Amino acid sequence: MSPRRLLILIPAYNEAGSLAAVIGEVRQYAEDADIVIVDDASTDETWDVVASTGARCIRLSQRLGTGAAVRTGLRYALMRGYETVVRLDGDGQHPPGVIDQLLEPLNRGSADVVVGSRYVGEAMTSVPWRRRVGHRTLGVVLSMLTGQRVTDPTSGLWAFGPHALRLLAEHHPSGYPEPELVLFLSRNAMRVLELPVTMRSRIAGRSSLTAQRTGAAMARLLLLLVVVPLRSAIGGSDD
Repeated sequence: MSPRRLLILIPAYNEAGSLAAVIGEVRQYAEDADIVIVDDASTDETWDVVASTGARCIRLSQRLGTGAAVRTGLRYALMRGYETVVRLDGDGQHPPGVIDQLLEPLNRGSADVVVGSRYVGEAMTSVPWRRRVGHRTLGVVLSMLTGQRVTDPTSGLWAFGPHALRLLAEHHPSGYPEPELVLFLSRNAMRVLELPVTMRSRIAGRSSLTAQRTGAAMARLLLLLVVVPLRSAIGGSDD
């Protein structure tokens, strides 16, 4: 494990059925890391489940979306002096066993951000074909816009190094953030690396990522190009 101070950030909305198992597995693979759950105003027992595990939980008073929940966690990390943050989802799809692999490029200074991708190398993940088509289409658009290959534009598995943490604590996109985050990082010359990760099925609950949301994300990206110049942190405004 890296000697840097590491925070595992888990945004959660109605993940009471899976969080205890996720937190337990994170502790198994990242013993020296701290964990913070950002509860995006869940309506189930998410808060109680987290409390029973002893993990730190920040509870938002109203639902703001995944992006705002992640930004809240990144601000917490920056204020508390953490240098590296790994963000994973609370549904059990992201295997904590890959945390060290995500951190390695950050620790050797070859990347500012690392993304776990279901579609790189030999990573095998069962994704319904309609969603796979949406991912591929969105990835092609982002690849054209950034000049870099983007294979998994909706991945929720990220590792942020110190430079990215300082940038994103104030400027992480809100709402449904991952595709816009890829653009923003490119605009701000962050070095982003994709690594193959075999992801799993959800432990419980249902995904909030639908074909309609993927289409909405693509429409938003196109709107950003046509109406608003892609913002950088310098002189840029947030959502």
